[in-house]
Amino acid sequence: MKTRFDGGYLIFLLGIITLTTTVYAVWTHFSPVPYADQWDGTIGFYLRALQNPWQAFFELHNEHRLTFSRLFFYADIRYFGGRNVLLLVANVVLAGLLAAVFFRVVIRNGAPQDRETRIGLAGLILVFVFSWVQGANFAWGFQNQWFAVNLFSLLAFHYLELAGDAYRRSSSPESNALLAKALLSGSVAALSMASGLLVFPILVVQALYLRFSRRTVWLLVTTTAATWIAYFFDWKGLSGNAHLLTALREHPAEALQYVLLYLGAPAYLLSRSEPIAYAGGATVLLTFACLVLKALRSRAPAPAISLLAFALFAISNAVTTASGRLSIGVEHALQSRYTTASLAAWLALILFATLNFDSQKGRKSVLVTAVIVSLFVASGQRFTSVNSNHAAFSRRFAGLALRSHVYDLDITGAVYPLPEPLSIISQAAEQANVSIFAPDQPDYFVPPSHVTATSICDGHIDKIAATTTPGMYRAEGWIFDAGEKRVPRDVVVTDADGATLGTGVTGKEYYGALEIKDPNALYRGWSALFKAPTLITPLIVAPTSQGTYCKLQETGTAYNVDKTSAP
Repeated sequence: MKTRFDGGYLIFLLGIITLTTTVYAVWTHFSPVPYADQWDGTIGFYLRALQNPWQAFFELHNEHRLTFSRLFFYADIRYFGGRNVLLLVANVVLAGLLAAVFFRVVIRNGAPQDRETRIGLAGLILVFVFSWVQGANFAWGFQNQWFAVNLFSLLAFHYLELAGDAYRRSSSPESNALLAKALLSGSVAALSMASGLLVFPILVVQALYLRFSRRTVWLLVTTTAATWIAYFFDWKGLSGNAHLLTALREHPAEALQYVLLYLGAPAYLLSRSEPIAYAGGATVLLTFACLVLKALRSRAPAPAISLLAFALFAISNAVTTASGRLSIGVEHALQSRYTTASLAAWLALILFATLNFDSQKGRKSVLVTAVIVSLFVASGQRFTSVNSNHAAFSRRFAGLALRSHVYDLDITGAVYPLPEPLSIISQAAEQANVSIFAPDQPDYFVPPSHVTATSICDGHIDKIAATTTPGMYRAEGWIFDAGEKRVPRDVVVTDADGATLGTGVTGKEYYGALEIKDPNALYRGWSALFKAPTLITPLIVAPTSQGTYCKLQETGTAYNVDKTSAP
């Protein structure tokens, strides 16, 4: 490949901007509170692993065996307090490794020697791999399996390609070692997500294309069968799901729609246009078909055939997802979490085309297309600046509710949709002293039993309401420490004598009290939970940076409280 990638440094800069803004967005979206599937899939798994490790690590989560991801889940709770820090770091690191493998494939298969073009291709890879379009996977501690399954599937295809090169050089020891690495990578992919099972059949197809010996092909076929049998031992699909092929057979048109939307989902999330998403998905399928024909016409194996195998993996993933999720509706394919696979497919096709067009004009056209598409994908970084404060505050308050044994759906719905199972899991976590219930957790203030305020804070109690937990009340308002020019991180609810009744968290956007002009006061809203035997007039105090407490200036206000029902 001799075509020069003019503007390569600018594309690399775009890639660095994409990487930086995504990492920043992961930080701003951080919440230490387990969210959604994490309650059973992380907290519940950890508690089960303490009793029966082997079964817990290999048990099903929906249709997946998340064995690889569970290594991180376990370590996060066991050694890092279950605060999601390790898990979010793992998301970024695994994405970085995926980018590195893409770059390795490109360099190994005829990338140009000039520095600018190589740097430009590296930037292109960063734009796709770190696009915030897939923010749902980057910002959620339960999602590293999406990066893992793509990483290990690409590694499997790459190692098999290298094994093919060694086989044609009659270097059997090297070929066998690389083949073993391919099988190991495929196995880890299968233990990352159920879609990883697709790696082995594709390895068989790739081996046939690379003209491996019959013995190697039969080894791959046997390994495929053994892996599938082991995986589906004691396997149970989602309740209510029919056979995987039923949806494809009975609703072929809708299934095709689902596949197109799945592959074109990044285009939808960038443009909010379904027609553009359909066009994007159709472009992926058409491009894949054309590149397959080109590879088949080649007398020798096409360079970077692992990229084409990976694109087939992503397309197969779209088909199998349609077979299992079509009953939810075709729009289900447009979720952010699915775009990790579809973006990687876009990237794989672009890179394969770049490496396999013979004419300088053809390569130039591919590179121009790559630049245009990368600019389109990079435009999604505008979403990294979307305010995530509401979600972070809602989850933190939901965590406080769980610590207070309050399970009102309008509070805890921010972290889990069903109060009853959430109460069971959270109470088990509390008994085990893990995550937000750990004695040394740093995310919720634990006040002394008696508090004496020595200064005044601006603020107001807006309302008090009963919760569904007898004797527990919910209070809301705002607070600002004008002396320190900051919003206290926590508040404490006390009675008139200073006895602690409960705590609250700040950080909610508040647009009332317009007399407060300080720019630091925007997130001065607070919500608190407290326990009281009868209706009282509570006091709201807050810790200061000096180790003392300030109290709201307004006191003595009476409130009408419905003690029998939640708001």
